Amino acid sequence: MNTLPCGRKRNAHASKNPQKSLEWKAILNKYLKEKNLRSTSQREKVAEMIFAKKSHFEVQTLIKEVQTKYPDIGPATVYRSVKTLCEAGLLHESLQSHSGVTLYEAHEEEHHDHLVCLDCGEIFEFHDESLEDAQNKAIKKMGFNQAKHKHVIYAKCTLLQKK
Repeated sequence: MNTLPCGRKRNAHASKNPQKSLEWKAILNKYLKEKNLRSTSQREKVAEMIFAKKSHFEVQTLIKEVQTKYPDIGPATVYRSVKTLCEAGLLHESLQSHSGVTLYEAHEEEHHDHLVCLDCGEIFEFHDESLEDAQNKAIKKMGFNQAKHKHVIYAKCTLLQKK
């Protein structure tokens, strides 16, 4: 289904950095070498499935998908692989779904924020420089240096409310 209940087109979640999918192996291998961890075919298979995704995902869904394709890979391996990919900077916890489940996405160089529709659960990515400027001004005024931030808006669809 390409349209949502409100009539909006489904958000593509396409990666803004297509090179990232080509670079992940080199970045992961460098990280594993630095941490004296071994490269395993199971971790690589999990990573391949993650970087083939074009949207946010939850670990439980990933586990089902991995076990369907690779029945010999257990849930613990998937969890450890996600943790390692996060530590390597290739993946990050991006937000919680409208039902409270943690969602992950591949790390992108370009910052973006999220809007979660409470009616259908769709996640919309956006960037607003004026919002970023206001946040930076508030941080500076309060005497802080920003390390990172996550901005998620949970909203009700006005198009559905009009129907």
